Amino acid sequence: MKHLIRVQLEHKTDVIIDIEIPSNKSLEDLHYTIIDSLKLDENEIASFYMTNEEWELLQEIPLFKIDEKDSSMLDMSEITIASVFPKIDSQLLYVYDFLKMWRFLVSYSKETKNKSETIEVINSIGKMPKEAPEIIFNSEKEFDSFKDFDEDFAEEHDEDFGENLEEGFGEEFSEDFGEEFGGDLGEDFDKSNDSEY
Repeated sequence: MKHLIRVQLEHKTDVIIDIEIPSNKSLEDLHYTIIDSLKLDENEIASFYMTNEEWELLQEIPLFKIDEKDSSMLDMSEITIASVFPKIDSQLLYVYDFLKMWRFLVSYSKETKNKSETIEVINSIGKMPKEAPEIIFNSEKEFDSFKDFDEDFAEEHDEDFGENLEEGFGEEFSEDFGEEFGGDLGEDFDKSNDSEY
């Protein structure tokens, strides 16, 4: 089984790629596919983030661990596509280059029956802009602009892949992810929230 993953840049210019990726592949595989498809520098740091419906950050999934002894954090290579995208419209935030802060909405569009083990970019729209949008962080509503972008984009581009891009992970995702990796993400996040965010 494969997941069809849509990656869209938060920018006034449409930049979209649709990636067909086997469900047993890792987030690290998805990361490098995004990097290769958009011709980005693979030496830049990037992370995926789980968020709530208000786009507040809940859990970081880094490319690599800063502290290898920290068992509470999993990196991209340790997390499968199936576990982090358990149902249609599950979504993550992907942040590339922590100086420029390019941000992408990554959403599970649909399941495909393609049995190939290769990762394929099946659709690509637009090119990366030269300048990243200015990001202004204001309290807990820092990602409202992305939420507005998501709503506008959904109205224009959802004919092929469904209309609801705004559902978060919810309880079902937390339970599934927690069972697979032996812990409760909610509890882990509550303990570290004050220090990390």
